[in-house]
Parts: sequence; structure tokens; C-alpha cells
Amino acid sequence: MNKSIPITFIILFFSLVMVGQDFQSYIGFGGNDSVRVLSSDAYQRDGWTEVASGAKTIKGDGLHYSYMTAARFLEHAALGAEEWQIQHASQYVNNFEGWIDEQIGETPTLMLPRIREIHQEVNEWILLQGGDSTELSYRPSWQHFNYAWWNINMTNNDLLRQRIAYALSQILVISMNSDLQSHGWGTADFYDIFVTHAFGNYRDILQDVTLHPCMGFYLSHLNNPRAIPDENIHPDENYAREIMQLFSIGLYELNLDGSRKKDNDGNDIPTYTQEDITELAKVFTGLSVSDVLPNMYIDEAEFGVGIYLGDLTKPMAMYEDWHEPGPKTILGGNLIPNGQSGMEDIEDALDIIFNNPNVGPFLAQRLIQHMIKSNPSPGYVARVASAFNNNGNGVRGDMSAVFKAILLDDEARTCSALSNPQHGKLTEPFLRYTKFARFVTKEHYYNRIWNIGYNFYTATTQSPLSAPTVFNFFLPDFQPNGEIANNDLVGPEYQIHNSRTSIEYMNQVNNQAFWTYIMDDWEENSPAVYIDYREVEPFAKDPEVLVNYLDKHFTRGMMTLETREIIKQAISPLIYGDYRFDRVRLATYLTLISPDYAVLR
Repeated sequence: MNKSIPITFIILFFSLVMVGQDFQSYIGFGGNDSVRVLSSDAYQRDGWTEVASGAKTIKGDGLHYSYMTAARFLEHAALGAEEWQIQHASQYVNNFEGWIDEQIGETPTLMLPRIREIHQEVNEWILLQGGDSTELSYRPSWQHFNYAWWNINMTNNDLLRQRIAYALSQILVISMNSDLQSHGWGTADFYDIFVTHAFGNYRDILQDVTLHPCMGFYLSHLNNPRAIPDENIHPDENYAREIMQLFSIGLYELNLDGSRKKDNDGNDIPTYTQEDITELAKVFTGLSVSDVLPNMYIDEAEFGVGIYLGDLTKPMAMYEDWHEPGPKTILGGNLIPNGQSGMEDIEDALDIIFNNPNVGPFLAQRLIQHMIKSNPSPGYVARVASAFNNNGNGVRGDMSAVFKAILLDDEARTCSALSNPQHGKLTEPFLRYTKFARFVTKEHYYNRIWNIGYNFYTATTQSPLSAPTVFNFFLPDFQPNGEIANNDLVGPEYQIHNSRTSIEYMNQVNNQAFWTYIMDDWEENSPAVYIDYREVEPFAKDPEVLVNYLDKHFTRGMMTLETREIIKQAISPLIYGDYRFDRVRLATYLTLISPDYAVLR
């Protein structure tokens, strides 16, 4: 295009200013009704109807600022989004708080009702395939949980709520790497704690998690008895330790900005002692299932009933005869008085923990790491912790205020933060999968958008509620060798990025993007879910146009020149047969294994 175009525009623009016309638009962003642009050329690529006219220099028709800004925002605020959902969010680029408020009003999509529906459908399918009643499952398992999880998160509108639930499930951890894998109803109900309270109060989350029989089983305070010294029986200390270390206050006393407080000798100050653990363990005694499933052994719940007969969708009940009596003193001399019921002891203990000043900065640091960046500044942590401490109306623990503070902070949104070399994070492989799977057009003969996710799990170690330990898939303070550790920074997700999982991830992407095999289930004669690339194939007649499409939708307009050239050079020689389909598959694969896609900035 002739170089006189910008000169012409500058002259016209200053002419408007000189005559005093009120002109408040920005160059390249519309508001061009009073501006006439003259140019000597209008570029048009061979074989394309689109024309790069001179007027587009100020109309902004060729820009995707709003779309790509919204796409980047949803990288933080969703597990994935379809194009129409990104377009919808782009209407809020100047007010993402409005989008958050809209999401708060969305009806929660709960796991338990969906897993019940899917479990019934699977049993009906078995009979349709010639099976008999002996092959039917009595209760759903981890397979049905995965089907339900993927079905929800490939079809839902409550994007932010589900993103928050996934983050919380990696902080208050249970895992199906235990006997819980056979208890789909219970694990689905546990996950619904985070879906239900995503915009509620953290105090309610702590209580529901504490009383859930799946957590009771996983951290062994289900059927935890009072002390019987003559029989050498003492309260189990597992949950007492983990609720403090992992779910609320952490190991060391913190300032509001997440930095560690120091004693007079410059040492870190522990938040709790072994005595605190012992005392708190007494609080979590006497709990067992509150109801039982139909069975041939017992009719009513009682202390000692385990997860195979218990109803894991109902909170645990207190059996006073098995609760440790007497006063308990925890966390700096806070007294839980004598003579209370077991549930009153638990209420008091949770109040003490919840009101500890460490909870705000502890939780702020971890949630920012899961959703935005690995190394938030002290100021960012302090701002989010302050929102936890007081939502502006005197309420502590308001999660809607916390997530607004996380998502809307300048450190998450502004260009200056984006240019900071310490900004960003490695996207965990599971989220790379969900974001791609949600965006693409999917095809299934029975419209059964289910996914077992087993091959991806074995390849990358990740699947919902399947962490190897209560410490999650990766530790928040993990430091990979190299520049990150040398600069005293952390990169939590790098703990599961190694010589095996990195190659295995690429193999999984090859199956998904190249062979279009995006999801599948394990039911007999049930076809897989495939990608339908037909809407994308027209872009593939020109490598530059296809790369632009992939950059817009998958790398948020931040694909590097190096990556662009690698992809174009790889697909340009494909000129025979169904070459457009081949180009789309190969270019998509190369995009998904690029650092531009893997690293969230």
C-alpha cells in the first residue's frame, strides 16, 4: 500500500483538530464518519474477495483487539470457551466486572444430577448392546465422573463458576487415586461444594469440606474415635494437620502481601505446633456417615460404617459417644470450651481457623497462581487478601469479591504487566486440553459429549480429582532448574513437565488435532467425539491466513514471528489432494505444542 496513506490521514486529523471539531475516537478504532481517507492502492490477496482499503486504516475493520482481549481474559476466567462466548465477552472489554456479574447470575451446573443421568444412560446403553443385568453398575465410578465432568464443561454457560471450582479442587484436595474411585456419587457431590460456593463464602466451603464423607475418608477423620488410652487408641491427626497446612493458614505466619513474618532472630514463625495438631484432632472425632445406601447388612447409619454402605452425598453426622470431651486449645491459646456438643466444637474450631489473619494471603497466593500467574507481586497478593478480609461491606471470606480482585487487578489485565518478564505461567496440560476441546466444533453420532480422559491422564498425570496426593498435582513453591530457580522464582506446573510427560503431551495433541480424535468413552460400540474442521478449511488455501486464524483463536494474538514462520514453512508444501484439511490439521498441531500456546501471559 502506498506510503502516502498515513501522511494523508495525519494531515486530515490535524485539520480536524485545528478547526476545533470534537473528535474523541482513536486511530484504528472507528469514529471515522467525518474523516475521508485517500489512498493510491487497495491490497487484495490472490483468490480472496477481501480488500485492504485505505479506509480500514482508521475504521479498525482488520483489528481484533476486543476479541483477543476477551480471549485472553477467558484464558484466566474459564476452562475454555467457544467463539460465540468469546465474542460475547468482547462486549465487556471496558468492563469485565459486568461479565463477572453476569456469570454470578448464571445457574450453577451441578455434577451430581449430571452423573446420575449419565449413569442411568450408560446402564441403558449396556442393555441396548445386548448386555444383561449382571453387567450393570450399581453405583457410578470415576468413569462416570469423568463423563459428567467433560459433558458439563463442554456445554455449560457458567464458565467462571466451573473455572473457580476446578481451582478450588486443587487446593482442598481429595483424589480418586484411592478407594474413592468407585464412588462417583460422593466425588460428584464433593465437587459440587466448589461449584455451589464459588461465589459464596470460604467459611461455608471449609465447613462443607470438613463434613463431607469423601474428605472424611480421604484424610481419615471419618470414624475417627475419641481417645481410649487403655486400648492405645488416640484421635487421628491427619485432617487436623492438613486443614491448617493446606486449606487455610499454611506453615508460616504471613504478612498481608504473602511475605513471611520473622521473629527477633530473623527466623520464620510457624503458624501451628504439634500441640495444636493434637488438640485440633480431638475436635474432629465422632464423625461418621449420616445415612446408608440400601443394603442387606444394616438399616440405619451408625459410627463405624464405611464408604461402601454409607451415603456419600450427605454430610457426616456427629456421634457424641465417640467425640472427645473436654476443652481444646488451638492456634495461640484460642479456647474451645468444655461441655459443648461435638458439632459446636467443630463450629468453634472452623471459626478460629477461618478468622486467622493468614487465611487471606495464603489463599490469595494460591488462587492467583492457579488462575493468573506463578509469581504475583506482593502488592497483588495484598490487594486480593484485603478483598478476602473485607469485601467492602464488612464481610470476610466473600469469594465473589476475591475473584473480582484476582481477575480485574492491573497485574492481570494491563499491557505493562504483560510486558514484565516475570509475568505469566505455564498452563497445566489439562487446561491446554480443555481450552482446545471446548473451542473446536465437535461431532458425535449420538451427541454424547463424554470423555474418559484416561490416555491423557496416563500421559500427563492430570484428570479432575485425581491428584497423586493431598498436595495436588504440583506444589505452589516448585522451582524448576534454570533461569526460574536462578531468579528465585517458582513455576509450579513445571513439576509435572518432564522428559516423559512433555513428549506424551505432544502425542496426545497429535491424536486430538491431527487425527481429530478429541474425546471418547469406554462404552461398547460408542463412537468417539471428533473435530469437524470444515469451517476452518477455507482459510487454509493461504498459509498466512490460516496462521492468523490460529493466532486469533488459540494464542490470543501473541504468536511470535518465529512460530508463525515455522508453521507456514511446514504447511506451505502441502498442495496436493485434500491439502486444506491436511494444512489445518498440521498447523493446529504445531500451534498446540508451541510455547505460545503453552505459556499463558
